Amino acid sequence: MKLSESKLIRNINRLATIVLAFYVIFLLQQLFTSSSPAISKAVKSYEVYNVKLNYFTNKIAEDPLKSWFHDTVVIQKTDRALVHLRFRTYDQLFSLPALLFQFSIVVYWLVIGVIIALIKMFFKSLTKDNVFTTRNASIIIWGSLLLMCLPVVSWLSQELFVSCIDQLRLNDSKYALSNGEHIIASETIIGLIILTFGLAFRVGVDIKQENESFV
Repeated sequence: MKLSESKLIRNINRLATIVLAFYVIFLLQQLFTSSSPAISKAVKSYEVYNVKLNYFTNKIAEDPLKSWFHDTVVIQKTDRALVHLRFRTYDQLFSLPALLFQFSIVVYWLVIGVIIALIKMFFKSLTKDNVFTTRNASIIIWGSLLLMCLPVVSWLSQELFVSCIDQLRLNDSKYALSNGEHIIASETIIGLIILTFGLAFRVGVDIKQENESFV
């Protein structure tokens, strides 16, 4: 049976199309809406995950050992948080620190979008029975490299996020914020594995093409 006749491949290709469509909607929504509650009177808002809190207060004094050994549900508090940043004026929104952060977050979104598009291109080629091709090898390799770039872009974006808050003196919370991301993350390992597969795939394609040239 050919891959083009496989229902699984065709369904995965359709799913990739749907994911890509939802991504485009998400990107447009992020770019062209304020993402702010009306009552906040903010012109634009951003949410950044995994920000490190350097100062964290526990309102309830608790014995961690008692909780660890006796509770059915054990909760271990961390120093990471989801931080909402609301620019209340256009001067803040279009200041240099804010523009640098916004550029970095757009780059992060675009990297994710390109990865989704590459996945869509790969499965689209499978529906046409184009499997062992140089194009598919390049798709796998470029996808793995972009995946490994994600933690780096995320780290840089959060660094600019914290810097923006500090330089514009926007932090009115009781926490001191710092970068909680790492340059090397799970995406790096997964990307390396996919890159290894992609390089081996390319070697297989080259051998296939050489054998076909002798026929």
